[in-house]
Amino acid sequence: MIFIFLFLLFYIIRSESYFNDTYENEYVSQSLDFESAIKRLKNISTASGCVYKEYPVKNNYHEFIRPHRSPPCVNTFINNFVTFKKGILNYLTNTNLYFCKYQCNYPKGEWEITFGKWKEIRGAKPKCDVFEVQCYDILFKQIIFRDIYIQIYKLKEKPVEKVTFLKDDYPVEQIKNIYNVHVIILDAVSHYNLLRGLKNTKKYLEKEYSGVVFKRNNKVGPNSRPNGSAFLLNTRYQDLKDFSSLKEVLPSDFELNGDDGCKSPLDKYPYIAKYYKQLNYTVYNGEDAQETVFTGTECKGFKHQIPHHTLRPYTLRLFHPKYKANGNFMMNHNAKCMKSIEYQFKHLTRFMKTYKDFKQFTTTWITHLSHEYMTGHYEYDGYFKNFFQRNKELFDKSFLIFMSDHGFRLGEYRYTEQGTFEDKNPFLIITVPKNLRNNDSEVISNLKANSNKHTSHFDIYATMLDIATEGSKSKFKNMSSFNLTSIMKSDKIKGVSLLREIVQNRTCYEMGINSEYCLCREEFVTYDQSIIDSIYTDQNVFFYSDIVINTLKNNFLGELKRKLFMGDIQKYCVELRENVDGIFDLEYAYTNDKKIVFHLRMEVLPKGIFEAYFDEYGEISSNTIERIDKYSKYSEACLPTHPQRMFCHCKKRKVIKSNLKHIFFKI
Repeated sequence: MIFIFLFLLFYIIRSESYFNDTYENEYVSQSLDFESAIKRLKNISTASGCVYKEYPVKNNYHEFIRPHRSPPCVNTFINNFVTFKKGILNYLTNTNLYFCKYQCNYPKGEWEITFGKWKEIRGAKPKCDVFEVQCYDILFKQIIFRDIYIQIYKLKEKPVEKVTFLKDDYPVEQIKNIYNVHVIILDAVSHYNLLRGLKNTKKYLEKEYSGVVFKRNNKVGPNSRPNGSAFLLNTRYQDLKDFSSLKEVLPSDFELNGDDGCKSPLDKYPYIAKYYKQLNYTVYNGEDAQETVFTGTECKGFKHQIPHHTLRPYTLRLFHPKYKANGNFMMNHNAKCMKSIEYQFKHLTRFMKTYKDFKQFTTTWITHLSHEYMTGHYEYDGYFKNFFQRNKELFDKSFLIFMSDHGFRLGEYRYTEQGTFEDKNPFLIITVPKNLRNNDSEVISNLKANSNKHTSHFDIYATMLDIATEGSKSKFKNMSSFNLTSIMKSDKIKGVSLLREIVQNRTCYEMGINSEYCLCREEFVTYDQSIIDSIYTDQNVFFYSDIVINTLKNNFLGELKRKLFMGDIQKYCVELRENVDGIFDLEYAYTNDKKIVFHLRMEVLPKGIFEAYFDEYGEISSNTIERIDKYSKYSEACLPTHPQRMFCHCKKRKVIKSNLKHIFFKI
């Protein structure tokens, strides 16, 4: 019996040893085969530097031919109880059948609301921007009317802020700020889609505002948060990589500060609105989504309130489960046919008029226009033009930065070469105050000179800083190159002011742009059977048996699986696997530094199209894996706010509340 046991033990050990040796030998063999294939690939390839491509504006893609239009809306909202005119609340009629009261909603950071006391409405003048009204019948004390109102309540005084961001010896008293700054962001609109969809607005701004259109503006990250971090915080959200050369990887600013840019508040970061506030500007912020650019996936955002005026309580009452009162306010909002752009621009206009004798800094972020529909902004071309016409006198005293964070990121058009380029190329128009629009204006001359050069969101931050400091100090004269970092107490400014001519040619790495988002791109060649035949002139190798194809495919699937474990969401999600009949596009570039870079786009099951860059060792080299198909109904059913939700295909499409911060479904 002992003999049999020892024999079996010896057999098992020998079998394991044989299996391990076989596996290791096979792995080593595959690695050597892959390495050999890469050497052969280099031998048949021609090195190339990066180039900027031009694309036609006119495109026959079906959505450009039949742009999205909002369905017609009939105003069905009924209010027989309350009137609110010129800042005064009152009863619509004299009656003893009901009574009404109001309550101010004050912002508390970006996620919370502080509620005031309930007060009688008769002749009331609410001292807040957002307030709720409730009416009750006298007999049963039941709510018979409920709604949210917005206004601009003018502050009688503002506390004086201490200037903390400039060096102690900087002559702050010499800064003569006389111009306003207005930043309007349309989410997910590329430069080309500006040319297609906002033709009349662009033409009007160029003619009447001397607006300058920037053709090569480059996003710095995949989505809104890293791009907003660049032009509003001067902060690099991701590691900086140039995988076409041997430059060192620079860690993100958040990593250098010991946080992840999400779990900790952003109050210590160099928010440009905070600096304008310190220089005695009245600050306004408006947005139309539950999540701001800094609070997506339930990130902290700002703990303390920075703008003097904000629509934040209103959007939280519309969207946030904690505040939306069973959807009552959203139903009213929809019944009034209130388009997000219209109520935001009306509120912005009220602010501009209320503080017409004060310095103003505003940011208005429109998400619900083109974020879900690539041509969602087309039908508003006339509205934008009329808005700028009606308010020209106000904008004549202002710098206007009209822009987007990135192009359209999802869907069939994004699969195309031009669609991929447009995603990286958000639109940017800058207009200057009327006093600076003359032929002798250095600012106009420099803007025009820079309009054909490579720019990034970090340059927009530098431009706003220049307006607030050196530009105003010099009355926008002698606008030669200037190192803005030299006046800052601790910040290193990553961009250059677009009000000053850019004299040097900058690489994407120097501009803080990762290689995968760079508009200047090496010549990528399709890796197909003809390339394989050129590599293996001495043997027959077919596409789906090629070592390069299979190595990259397996590594990509491994990365997708790893994302589920990194996000700790594998129990909610189906493991993604190869779709053998789906999209598989592989291309490569041979860089001037003699490096091979692969770009792979792959379709998986049950659903998903992903893309990423890989190096010549078969390892992923891009910061992110991008998902380019629309995935919300497959992923957000079980993981509505999780940062890794794009890698998930829900096992079950049922959402329940858990004791976690996120909302999950129960398996």
